Amino acid sequence: MTQESLPMPFAGGNLDYAEDKRDITSLRRFLNDPKSLTVLMQDGKPAMNEDGTLWMVHPNELKGTNVAEPAPVLLGIQSDVPIFAFSLHTSQKLIPQDSFQEMRFVAGRMKPDELAIAGRARSLFEWHHKHQFCSNCGKKTMSASAGMFSHCGTCQTDHFPRINPVVIMLILNGDKCLLGRSPGWPEGAYSALAGFISPGESMEEACQRETMEEVGINVHSVKYIFSQPWPFPSQLMMGLRCQTEETKIKLNTKELEAAQWFSKDEVQAVFDKQSDAFLRPPKFTIAHQLLRDWLSD
Repeated sequence: MTQESLPMPFAGGNLDYAEDKRDITSLRRFLNDPKSLTVLMQDGKPAMNEDGTLWMVHPNELKGTNVAEPAPVLLGIQSDVPIFAFSLHTSQKLIPQDSFQEMRFVAGRMKPDELAIAGRARSLFEWHHKHQFCSNCGKKTMSASAGMFSHCGTCQTDHFPRINPVVIMLILNGDKCLLGRSPGWPEGAYSALAGFISPGESMEEACQRETMEEVGINVHSVKYIFSQPWPFPSQLMMGLRCQTEETKIKLNTKELEAAQWFSKDEVQAVFDKQSDAFLRPPKFTIAHQLLRDWLSD
């Protein structure tokens, strides 16, 4: 199975980000376009219809609604349709409160293009809500370019959304892979090991360091497979494979609750729902995609 054939959740959206069409005149034209639609969010949760599609309305329907800053956020243009996102306060009558669904719970049944749109909206709102003040002078910032960055009017500094790079690696020894579980995960849940990249570190170095820190194993032959945007809150997950001749696990209990080697046959049986050796990672995770890609070899 090739990288291109893998349906990577939260990626693959067909939005034109319209970065050269974010002036006031263009924004007003998009808002008044009768085709325009807006995604509705609340505390990072998208509004959903009962059939699992995004609840989207025309921006004009939000007039008089208690919306949160920043507003409006132009996510991009999809087939000549401007797509916006607004974050709503809890006290509003436009939509039933129970329509706002935790994205982790509904991601598995969302259409790929809508999942990518909702993930982009969630990441942008999360960043704006947590970065409201200038890191240079401490003054309040204002949303700019229809939500694509923030601007400090005091010291004239522009601030752009932060994306945190993370390596997630499938550690292989022959026909076996090493999976781990973090404290607090559901019983039986295992996944690929992962960790943030440190300043001055390459993906390969981060993979080697994190593996040594978490399970005490030296790895080599690190290979990039594919990546995934992950809006919880805003990571870029870089999927890797690496090799090792070592099998003894030296568990770092500050990082992991458990780690275990699984054969390819055992993993295949789990994916075929013929075994409960561990809980299969959800389909919308890159860990699921890394394991499925390995099984296809």
